[in-house]
Amino acid sequence: MSKVSKQPKGFQCKQFFVAHDQCAMKVSTDSLILGSFVDTTNTSTMLDVGTGSGILALMMAQKSAPDSAITAIDIDPGAIAQAGHNAANSSWPEKIRVEQSPLQEMGHQQQFDLIVSNPPYFADAVSPTRAYASMSEGRGLARTEQTLSIDDFFAQTAALSHAGSRLYCMYPIAREAEVLNCASHSGWHLKQSLAVRHNANAAPYLGVYCFVREPAFAAAELLTIRTGENQYTPAYKQLCADFYLNF
Repeated sequence: MSKVSKQPKGFQCKQFFVAHDQCAMKVSTDSLILGSFVDTTNTSTMLDVGTGSGILALMMAQKSAPDSAITAIDIDPGAIAQAGHNAANSSWPEKIRVEQSPLQEMGHQQQFDLIVSNPPYFADAVSPTRAYASMSEGRGLARTEQTLSIDDFFAQTAALSHAGSRLYCMYPIAREAEVLNCASHSGWHLKQSLAVRHNANAAPYLGVYCFVREPAFAAAELLTIRTGENQYTPAYKQLCADFYLNF
Protein backbone atom coordinates (compact mmCIF):
# COMPACT_ATOMS: atom_id res chain seq x y z
CA MET A 1 0.00 0.00 0.00
CA SER A 2 1.44 3.38 -0.98
CA LYS A 3 1.89 6.00 1.69
CA VAL A 4 -0.07 9.22 1.46
CA SER A 5 2.22 12.19 2.04
CA LYS A 6 0.95 14.73 4.53
CA GLN A 7 0.69 18.37 3.55
CA PRO A 8 2.99 20.48 5.79
CA LYS A 9 1.48 22.81 8.36
CA GLY A 10 0.38 26.05 6.82
CA PHE A 11 -2.45 28.28 5.69
CA GLN A 12 -4.70 27.73 2.69
CA CYS A 13 -5.70 30.86 0.82
CA LYS A 14 -8.09 30.97 -2.12
CA GLN A 15 -5.36 30.82 -4.76
CA PHE A 16 -2.32 29.44 -2.92
CA PHE A 17 -1.09 27.43 0.06
CA VAL A 18 1.53 28.79 2.48
CA ALA A 19 3.57 26.18 4.34
CA HIS A 20 5.11 27.70 7.48
CA ASP A 21 6.44 24.76 9.47
CA GLN A 22 10.11 25.54 8.75
CA CYS A 23 10.21 29.27 9.54
CA ALA A 24 10.11 31.23 12.80
CA MET A 25 7.14 33.42 11.93
CA LYS A 26 3.86 31.73 11.04
CA VAL A 27 1.06 33.12 8.88
CA SER A 28 -0.88 35.54 11.07
CA THR A 29 -4.02 37.65 10.97
CA ASP A 30 -1.79 40.73 11.02
CA SER A 31 0.07 39.72 7.85
CA LEU A 32 -3.20 38.92 6.07
CA ILE A 33 -4.54 42.36 7.01
CA LEU A 34 -1.38 44.05 5.75
CA GLY A 35 -1.31 42.14 2.47
CA SER A 36 -5.00 42.83 1.89
CA PHE A 37 -4.50 46.55 2.65
CA VAL A 38 -1.76 46.96 0.04
CA ASP A 39 -2.68 48.55 -3.29
CA THR A 40 -0.51 47.19 -6.12
CA THR A 41 -1.91 49.50 -8.80
CA ASN A 42 0.76 50.85 -11.17
CA THR A 43 3.56 48.81 -9.63
CA SER A 44 5.91 46.56 -11.56
CA THR A 45 8.77 46.09 -9.06
CA MET A 46 8.09 45.11 -5.45
CA LEU A 47 10.19 44.28 -2.40
CA ASP A 48 9.01 42.16 0.55
CA VAL A 49 11.28 42.81 3.55
CA GLY A 50 11.49 39.94 6.05
CA THR A 51 9.39 37.61 3.94
CA GLY A 52 9.22 34.70 6.42
CA SER A 53 7.01 32.07 4.81
CA GLY A 54 6.53 34.32 1.78
CA ILE A 55 2.89 35.13 2.57
CA LEU A 56 3.14 38.82 1.63
CA ALA A 57 5.11 38.10 -1.55
CA LEU A 58 2.44 35.61 -2.58
CA MET A 59 -0.35 38.06 -1.83
CA MET A 60 1.43 40.68 -3.94
CA ALA A 61 1.87 38.14 -6.73
CA GLN A 62 -1.86 37.41 -6.74
CA LYS A 63 -2.82 41.09 -6.70
CA SER A 64 -0.30 42.50 -9.18
CA ALA A 65 -0.01 42.64 -12.96
CA PRO A 66 1.26 39.53 -14.78
CA ASP A 67 4.60 41.12 -15.63
CA SER A 68 5.33 42.30 -12.08
CA ALA A 69 8.55 41.24 -10.33
CA ILE A 70 8.73 40.65 -6.59
CA THR A 71 11.95 40.33 -4.60
CA ALA A 72 11.45 38.66 -1.21
CA ILE A 73 14.30 38.91 1.32
CA ASP A 74 14.98 37.47 4.77
CA ILE A 75 18.01 36.77 6.95
CA ASP A 76 16.77 33.38 8.20
CA PRO A 77 17.89 30.41 6.02
CA GLY A 78 14.85 28.39 7.10
CA ALA A 79 12.52 31.18 6.03
CA ILE A 80 14.30 31.54 2.70
CA ALA A 81 13.97 27.81 2.01
CA GLN A 82 10.29 27.84 2.96
CA ALA A 83 9.46 31.01 1.02
CA GLY A 84 11.27 29.63 -2.02
CA HIS A 85 9.32 26.40 -1.80
CA ASN A 86 6.01 28.24 -1.42
CA ALA A 87 6.76 30.50 -4.37
CA ALA A 88 7.85 27.59 -6.57
CA ASN A 89 4.62 25.73 -5.79
CA SER A 90 2.37 28.73 -6.41
CA SER A 91 0.78 29.93 -9.64
CA TRP A 92 3.40 32.70 -9.96
CA PRO A 93 6.88 31.15 -9.59
CA GLU A 94 8.25 33.41 -12.32
CA LYS A 95 7.15 36.57 -10.46
CA ILE A 96 8.87 35.92 -7.11
CA ARG A 97 12.61 35.87 -6.48
CA VAL A 98 13.70 34.88 -2.96
CA GLU A 99 17.04 36.09 -1.59
CA GLN A 100 18.82 35.66 1.75
CA SER A 101 19.88 39.21 2.52
CA PRO A 102 19.55 41.85 5.24
CA LEU A 103 17.73 44.97 4.12
CA GLN A 104 20.88 46.96 4.91
CA GLU A 105 22.85 45.05 2.25
CA MET A 106 20.45 45.56 -0.63
CA GLY A 107 22.13 47.48 -3.45
CA HIS A 108 20.88 51.06 -3.40
CA GLN A 109 21.03 51.22 -7.19
CA GLN A 110 17.76 49.26 -7.06
CA GLN A 111 14.55 51.25 -6.77
CA PHE A 112 11.21 49.59 -6.11
CA ASP A 113 7.73 50.86 -6.95
CA LEU A 114 6.32 49.22 -3.83
CA ILE A 115 7.90 47.99 -0.60
CA VAL A 116 5.96 45.91 1.92
CA SER A 117 7.07 44.59 5.28
CA ASN A 118 5.84 43.03 8.47
CA PRO A 119 9.05 44.19 10.20
CA PRO A 120 10.52 43.15 13.56
CA TYR A 121 8.72 45.66 15.71
CA PHE A 122 9.18 44.90 19.40
CA ALA A 123 11.99 46.90 20.99
CA ASP A 124 13.27 43.84 22.86
CA ALA A 125 12.15 40.48 24.19
CA VAL A 126 12.18 41.52 27.84
CA SER A 127 9.24 43.87 28.10
CA PRO A 128 7.30 44.48 31.34
CA THR A 129 5.06 41.53 30.45
CA ARG A 130 8.03 39.36 29.35
CA ALA A 131 5.71 38.09 26.58
CA TYR A 132 8.62 37.37 24.25
CA ALA A 133 11.35 36.53 26.74
CA SER A 134 11.10 32.79 26.07
CA MET A 135 11.09 33.00 22.26
CA SER A 136 13.35 30.80 20.18
CA GLU A 137 16.36 32.56 18.68
CA GLY A 138 14.78 32.56 15.22
CA ARG A 139 11.48 33.96 16.43
CA GLY A 140 13.35 36.52 18.50
CA LEU A 141 15.21 37.77 15.44
CA ALA A 142 11.97 37.91 13.47
CA ARG A 143 9.96 39.72 16.15
CA THR A 144 12.43 42.07 17.85
CA GLU A 145 14.71 44.84 16.65
CA GLN A 146 17.99 43.00 17.07
CA THR A 147 18.76 43.34 13.36
CA LEU A 148 16.48 46.13 12.05
CA SER A 149 15.47 49.17 14.09
CA ILE A 150 12.60 51.47 13.09
CA ASP A 151 15.14 54.15 12.11
CA ASP A 152 17.09 51.71 9.94
CA PHE A 153 13.93 50.35 8.36
CA PHE A 154 12.71 53.72 7.10
CA ALA A 155 16.17 54.96 6.10
CA GLN A 156 17.00 51.82 4.13
CA THR A 157 13.63 51.61 2.40
CA ALA A 158 13.92 55.29 1.46
CA ALA A 159 17.24 54.51 -0.23
CA LEU A 160 15.50 51.80 -2.28
CA SER A 161 12.61 54.02 -3.39
CA HIS A 162 11.87 56.69 -5.98
CA ALA A 163 9.53 59.67 -6.05
CA GLY A 164 6.50 57.53 -6.88
CA SER A 165 7.19 54.63 -4.50
CA ARG A 166 4.81 53.40 -1.81
CA LEU A 167 5.80 51.74 1.46
CA TYR A 168 3.41 49.53 3.43
CA CYS A 169 4.23 48.32 6.94
CA MET A 170 2.73 47.79 10.38
CA TYR A 171 3.80 48.43 13.96
CA PRO A 172 2.17 48.26 17.40
CA ILE A 173 -0.17 51.22 17.77
CA ALA A 174 1.67 52.13 20.99
CA ARG A 175 4.71 53.01 18.87
CA GLU A 176 2.84 55.12 16.33
CA ALA A 177 4.42 58.46 17.31
CA GLU A 178 7.89 56.92 17.04
CA VAL A 179 7.04 55.31 13.70
CA LEU A 180 5.70 58.52 12.17
CA ASN A 181 8.68 60.51 13.45
CA CYS A 182 11.24 58.05 12.04
CA ALA A 183 9.38 57.82 8.73
CA SER A 184 9.27 61.59 8.39
CA HIS A 185 12.98 61.87 9.23
CA SER A 186 13.74 59.59 6.25
CA GLY A 187 11.47 61.51 3.88
CA TRP A 188 8.40 59.28 4.01
CA HIS A 189 4.95 60.91 4.21
CA LEU A 190 1.91 59.15 5.66
CA LYS A 191 -0.87 58.63 3.12
CA GLN A 192 -3.11 56.04 4.81
CA SER A 193 -3.37 54.47 8.23
CA LEU A 194 -5.52 51.65 9.54
CA ALA A 195 -5.91 51.18 13.29
CA VAL A 196 -6.81 47.55 14.04
CA ARG A 197 -8.66 46.30 17.11
CA HIS A 198 -9.77 42.79 18.03
CA ASN A 199 -13.37 43.82 18.85
CA ALA A 200 -15.48 46.90 19.56
CA ASN A 201 -14.64 46.80 23.29
CA ALA A 202 -10.88 46.66 22.77
CA ALA A 203 -8.45 49.45 22.08
CA PRO A 204 -6.54 49.31 18.78
CA TYR A 205 -3.38 47.21 19.08
CA LEU A 206 -1.92 47.55 15.58
CA GLY A 207 -1.27 50.33 13.11
CA VAL A 208 -1.05 49.55 9.39
CA TYR A 209 0.49 52.30 7.28
CA CYS A 210 1.00 53.44 3.71
CA PHE A 211 3.81 55.95 3.21
CA VAL A 212 4.72 57.83 0.05
CA ARG A 213 7.67 60.02 -0.95
CA GLU A 214 5.65 63.15 -1.77
CA PRO A 215 3.56 65.12 0.78
CA ALA A 216 0.02 63.72 0.96
CA PHE A 217 -3.26 64.06 2.81
CA ALA A 218 -3.37 61.29 5.42
CA ALA A 219 -6.59 59.25 5.56
CA ALA A 220 -7.22 57.34 8.81
CA GLU A 221 -9.51 54.31 9.22
CA LEU A 222 -10.44 51.88 11.98
CA LEU A 223 -10.84 48.13 11.44
CA THR A 224 -12.58 45.83 13.93
CA ILE A 225 -11.79 42.15 13.38
CA ARG A 226 -14.59 40.43 15.31
CA THR A 227 -18.16 41.15 16.41
CA GLY A 228 -19.52 40.74 19.93
CA GLU A 229 -20.52 37.20 18.91
CA ASN A 230 -16.87 36.49 18.01
CA GLN A 231 -17.63 36.35 14.30
CA TYR A 232 -15.58 38.18 11.68
CA THR A 233 -17.01 41.62 10.97
CA PRO A 234 -18.32 42.52 7.48
CA ALA A 235 -15.50 45.09 7.16
CA TYR A 236 -12.83 42.47 7.91
CA LYS A 237 -14.41 40.02 5.48
CA GLN A 238 -14.55 42.66 2.76
CA LEU A 239 -10.90 43.63 3.28
CA CYS A 240 -9.60 40.05 3.15
CA ALA A 241 -12.14 38.57 0.73
CA ASP A 242 -9.59 37.86 -2.00
CA PHE A 243 -7.57 35.57 0.25
CA TYR A 244 -9.58 33.85 3.00
CA LEU A 245 -10.91 30.53 1.77
CA ASN A 246 -14.28 30.89 3.53
CA PHE A 247 -14.97 34.56 2.74
